[in-house]
Amino acid sequence: GAAGWGALFADVADVFQHADFGFVNLETPVAPAHSHGSKPFLFDAPIALVDALKANGIKIVSSANNHVMDQGWSGFAETRDHLRERGLLFVGSGDTAQQAWQPVITEANGIKVGWLGMTRWLNGNRNPDSQAQPHVNFFPYPGESGGAAGLDEAEVLEAIKQARLKCDLLVVSIHWGIEYAPAPRPEDVETAHKMLEAGAAVIVGHHPHVLQPVETYRTQDGRDAVIFYSLGNFLSNQSRAYVDGLMPDKDGDPRDSMIGLFSAVRKDYGPGGVRVELGHVGILPVWGENNRNELASGHTKTPLIHPVLIDREMPRLQGRLDELTKMSQSTTSLTIAQKREFIELTNRLKLLDDRRKLLVARTGDEYITDPPKLAAKPEAAHQTPDP
Repeated sequence: GAAGWGALFADVADVFQHADFGFVNLETPVAPAHSHGSKPFLFDAPIALVDALKANGIKIVSSANNHVMDQGWSGFAETRDHLRERGLLFVGSGDTAQQAWQPVITEANGIKVGWLGMTRWLNGNRNPDSQAQPHVNFFPYPGESGGAAGLDEAEVLEAIKQARLKCDLLVVSIHWGIEYAPAPRPEDVETAHKMLEAGAAVIVGHHPHVLQPVETYRTQDGRDAVIFYSLGNFLSNQSRAYVDGLMPDKDGDPRDSMIGLFSAVRKDYGPGGVRVELGHVGILPVWGENNRNELASGHTKTPLIHPVLIDREMPRLQGRLDELTKMSQSTTSLTIAQKREFIELTNRLKLLDDRRKLLVARTGDEYITDPPKLAAKPEAAHQTPDP
């Protein structure tokens, strides 16, 4: 049920709940009524996922990615209906071709933030021929559209200019790049800079399933802007068999991700007037925790993959490790279970430390922020509710 989905977000929900607008890329249709079934690379999700997103502080999602048409045009339309019914905002698609490229405007503290979404890939799908039907914003790479109609770069930059006129700060969500590539495509870097010059302040990239660098950029008109080239996977079962430093999956990259943080601030320049600018920019390192070992040992029957904040998890593990160390040094000797726990904790700490170092190497140290302080009784956040 929804509680089961909620458990997936338990460790990071407070981050989204404290933000004015929590945003994720929803890389699946939610179309139970029009489902052709899901299989590898053909996605569908139950409505409970949407409920869980909302309950955990997500207010806006991207509906522009290569999987939006996985359940056909009708599944695409149904997904949009469920998001609407549940009161989640979504970017990157519209009821008509023209409406799709209008920004979604959110407002907090009197500041209007606009959101525009698009995808550069469509998995061989396409928009309906009729301009009056729901459309996804498609900005294909030259020569890679598969014949499907979309906007070219000049048209996208014009849409960004128009969107910027309707808000104080513009965020662009874009599904782009090459899967599993640790760096953005050079042409995407150029396009990103042009988008910022056209009026965007934040670009949120996704699709590669792995982390890519974060870049701060100063526009010619003197605005600070930021590009998150790829946030990595937030909730995924990729690389689930990854063991630190061992096979079978030698590479845990698809389990790395980050939550990007940014703020919009109003600055008064006196005679120069009031401007809304990008304030603090930061990231929280995230690791996709899974309970493969507990499943294998029979301690649990329910597989659980959930994102954890590395910088909140490490002190927690270290605290427990210190307790066990103290116990072992006093007269009481550790039980077999405690010895096993000691080894597991040591391994997990090393794994998280290694993943954090990789993340810093890829994105830069200066963006990493302290995780939010958990409310009292931090253990509660780590309890898995009964299925």
